[in-house]
Amino acid sequence: MSKESQSEFAMLYIQNQGRVYGYIATLIPNRSDAEDILQRTSMVMWQKWDQYDPDRGFVSWARGIALNEIRNFLRRSERKNVHLSEAVVDMLAEQIETSTDPIRAEAFEQCFSKLERKQRSLLEQCYLESMGVKVVADALGTTRDAIYMRLHRIRKSLINCMNHQLSDDNVAQQRV
Repeated sequence: MSKESQSEFAMLYIQNQGRVYGYIATLIPNRSDAEDILQRTSMVMWQKWDQYDPDRGFVSWARGIALNEIRNFLRRSERKNVHLSEAVVDMLAEQIETSTDPIRAEAFEQCFSKLERKQRSLLEQCYLESMGVKVVADALGTTRDAIYMRLHRIRKSLINCMNHQLSDDNVAQQRV
């Protein structure tokens, strides 16, 4: 790899590392696991830099690699009782990829605001504040499994709500 190519990778990586980590952390609530996945993603990105297509965009390319690393992590973690299935990760990843659409963003905001205060707080602690699930479980006096189950139910509720909000009839009414 040429010096110029190495410099280009380094510049793009530094500019976008936070976005890639944010994507991973949205799908993997455990901070330590998310950081491990970011490291693996970074290594794969470096190894596959010669395959990078600038027309696709760096963040999209990085997210694709990150999603593959998340799937690998989930397969390795099945024996460790991780409660986030690949199907759920794929649904969430799709929601994230399309979240730049203002209608989707508005639907998410509406659905998020419909959650109970406790549910919003749990999501904020696990995702925005990057507290690990174990830390949240300890603070709430419950088990990690219980927190994972709550997160699963909340995410499922959000996805269902967003699907309803974005149904053809509903979107058409919003645009009129």
